[in-house]
Amino acid sequence: MLASPIDTADTAEMQTARAWTPEQQIANMLELCGVQMESALQDSDVAVDALIKAFTSVAETARVMNSMAEQLPAEARQHIEQALNKQLDEITRQIAAAVVSFQFYDKLTQRLGHVRYSLSSLAQFVCDRAQSSERDQWRRLLNALRRLYRTEEERKIFEMITEGISVDLTTTTSDAQQPPKTGEIELF
Repeated sequence: MLASPIDTADTAEMQTARAWTPEQQIANMLELCGVQMESALQDSDVAVDALIKAFTSVAETARVMNSMAEQLPAEARQHIEQALNKQLDEITRQIAAAVVSFQFYDKLTQRLGHVRYSLSSLAQFVCDRAQSSERDQWRRLLNALRRLYRTEEERKIFEMITEGISVDLTTTTSDAQQPPKTGEIELF
């Protein structure tokens, strides 16, 4: 005899009820957060790739303009050289500013990758009741996650949170929010 659709639905519901645990629900929600972050990162990568192509094109155009200006006869060059140099300097300044912005984007994507990895690790960890109920296993997890953080700001926030200290982002991130001075490029 074949199972009726109602019997099949009841069986699936009973299996779901048996598999349901608070830990599994936490893990599912953490995985949801991780996947949403990954999706946002992928979308932003597409936009950044387009920006990189645009700035590369602008830089090449500026180079060609400079080359063309050098080929002008001396009398014509005198009239437009100063104005052209001013425009080329402005393009160069804007490209430098864009590079700094890309560096902040790179830092952001690295940090979100760390968060995603942490969420994934935590999701797996909480599903193992034996592991998640042991204090020593929590220390191991925290030590593994601590190694992810590369910047002083990330390490400071991690330490504060793991020590149970409330974090005020306005005080912990104030230095990191300051862009480098003009002409400086900071690598993350």
